[in-house]
Amino acid sequence: MDLTRDWIYDIETYKSAFTFGVIRADGKHARVFEVSSRLNELERIYACIDYIEANAGRLVGFNNIGFDYPILHEVLISRSRWLAKSGRQVAIDIHKLAQKQIDSFKDNGFGHSIKADEQLVPQVDLYRIHHFNNKAKATGLKMLEFNMRMDNIEDLPYAVDAELTADEIDKLKTYNMHDVRCTLAFYLKSLTQIEFRDNLSIKLGRDFTNADDTKIGAEFFQMKLEESGVKLHKFKDGKKVMMQTKRDKIAIKDCLFKYYKFDRPEFQAVYDWFSKQVITETKGVFSDIEEHNLGEVAKYANLTVKRKKFKGAPTERDTDEFKNEHPMGWIEVEELKATEYLFDANGEHVMDYPLDADGCPDLSKKRKKVRVAKKSYWGCYRIAETLNVLVDGYRIDFGVGGVHASLSEKIASAGKTYMLRDADVSSMYPNIAISNKIYPEHLGAEFCVIYQDMYEQRKSYAKNTAENAMLKLALNGTYGKSNDKYSVFYDPKFTMSITINGQLSLLMLADRLLQIPKLKLVQLNTDGLTVAMTRDSEEQYNAICLQWQNDVKLDLEFVDYQSMYIRDVNNYIALYTNGKVKRKGAYQYEDLGWHQNQGGLVIPMAAEAAMLHGKDVREFIQDRLDQGHIFDFMLRTKVPRSSKLVLEFEDGRVERQQNICRYYPCKTGGKLVKLMPALPDSEDKTDRRLGIDTSWNVKTCNNIADFGYDADLDYYVSEAEKLVIRKD
Repeated sequence: MDLTRDWIYDIETYKSAFTFGVIRADGKHARVFEVSSRLNELERIYACIDYIEANAGRLVGFNNIGFDYPILHEVLISRSRWLAKSGRQVAIDIHKLAQKQIDSFKDNGFGHSIKADEQLVPQVDLYRIHHFNNKAKATGLKMLEFNMRMDNIEDLPYAVDAELTADEIDKLKTYNMHDVRCTLAFYLKSLTQIEFRDNLSIKLGRDFTNADDTKIGAEFFQMKLEESGVKLHKFKDGKKVMMQTKRDKIAIKDCLFKYYKFDRPEFQAVYDWFSKQVITETKGVFSDIEEHNLGEVAKYANLTVKRKKFKGAPTERDTDEFKNEHPMGWIEVEELKATEYLFDANGEHVMDYPLDADGCPDLSKKRKKVRVAKKSYWGCYRIAETLNVLVDGYRIDFGVGGVHASLSEKIASAGKTYMLRDADVSSMYPNIAISNKIYPEHLGAEFCVIYQDMYEQRKSYAKNTAENAMLKLALNGTYGKSNDKYSVFYDPKFTMSITINGQLSLLMLADRLLQIPKLKLVQLNTDGLTVAMTRDSEEQYNAICLQWQNDVKLDLEFVDYQSMYIRDVNNYIALYTNGKVKRKGAYQYEDLGWHQNQGGLVIPMAAEAAMLHGKDVREFIQDRLDQGHIFDFMLRTKVPRSSKLVLEFEDGRVERQQNICRYYPCKTGGKLVKLMPALPDSEDKTDRRLGIDTSWNVKTCNNIADFGYDADLDYYVSEAEKLVIRKD
């Protein structure tokens, strides 16, 4: 990839100064331009951008489409007007543009942006490529500095509305270049994604430069639909709108396939329950279900008691209203601790001793104490927090996100007698749609034809090719888009058909496998299940799986584990029979997403070493420190601009910290405290306090050179031990 084409940039906008930092992607030609009352380099900024444009270059930033470029664009399109202003006025007006851009996000959630074909210089936005504009993945540059293990993490040094001195402007320029170099570092780690999008754009004749993975998949699918003559848009009231299938309600029975048959009554009860449901939305519909709405499932479900307190003893009307709302509810009376009171002759509550004529207690006339019992009255009812059933003490949960179940705090091991086998459905969601001919109603049956064609095409490309990657995105992203109100694939019935049938299909496999003597479920998770079974059951297991594949028209892929260390369904370590390790959740320390917290990685490392290799936790952690792996010990925290982060010491010292802060536990450190503004309606106007890792002293380490090899190993040992699962 030609690194001389791309220029990484970042801007800072203050009333007293505007700065524009830029560096070529090969690390050369770094420069920060200033526009202020003391120095006006606006013409040089124009010359720099003209040079980039003339050489077919691109500007690369972090959230530049959402912030930097819309501001820069306004400055570029009317040069003469901006050049006529003083440096001070330019800075003031750009600061206003910045505030206006920020406000645009508050208005519609998307913000003002400049279309690609209107950009004077092409933009590459790392923020969008990595889908950080998605709430679930939202990640700022400072967090990336932590995850990239940069030597120095620097936060914005001054408030956005601050009036900067000359010295502070110099520091701002240094900070600006720091952010540029951080963006460059992330750019270099994103070259594969950038090159993939560049190649895809050339091959398909459509700009995918700043598309996230989901969008790439959806747009490619749309292209194929359009090529097949499927209408994706219509005109309504003179406006072009996307085709969608919106529904007021969905009868789940209309979504279900016809091949389900269950032997276990608890599984049949789940199927019957689904068959009776009519939903008006897809989010949260299978959670917080009250007992009387569960039907037969209530016999087998794990239920939680909810309580509603009455203000006093409930009247008959109160009771009737509660029973109407909660038909299977009941009233509980809670006897509170009796309180002793003193009363005078008039029944008034008084002090222990009456007062004499001089106003002094008359110790000879102590009044009688009366015990008055208090009672609380509660309306109680049971709910299933998620739709669930218990199978031999094993809880199986159902929801829009899939079926989930797992042993917890257990070790499952293979041996001479028992084996651990995992079966995963191959491309489960796409194949459910393809095999059963289900599709968003407005797209018609051609949807399935194209879906299957892409599935078969992908098999013909090697895994490391752009074609394979793009087809994978198209296959997997469509399901999620079908429940997106802003997508052309939107049809919530399609979404529910996929997810509910996926769950019931796996449930039917579990139902059949549980007929094998001594077989136990270990995990059931979205698109697969893991079982422990005797080795002489393997032939029966294989026969059941084969029959199931034929019945539901899905394919299974099998692997065997040597052992599994299971905290819960989302957190476990599995050791394959070939020695490879699978890590999930809290046990992950490799191949983490950029949006994930990569702090304290020595903790899962130590837990794994203890469980798989019999290492002593403390010794492992000490060795890791002695070997100089200090980034494995770093933790991080973040507070919003409205709050403050301070380090408080036993001697009374208080040190203000960056709002994004790297730190490590240390016995000689202080307490890290988050100070938040008082709630608007609170009488107490003092800052609210929230301690961070309150049981431990910490040192901040935004500059890694500040690490003193004095980490409190007790913290890391304690946290690692929480992850270690040992034999009963």
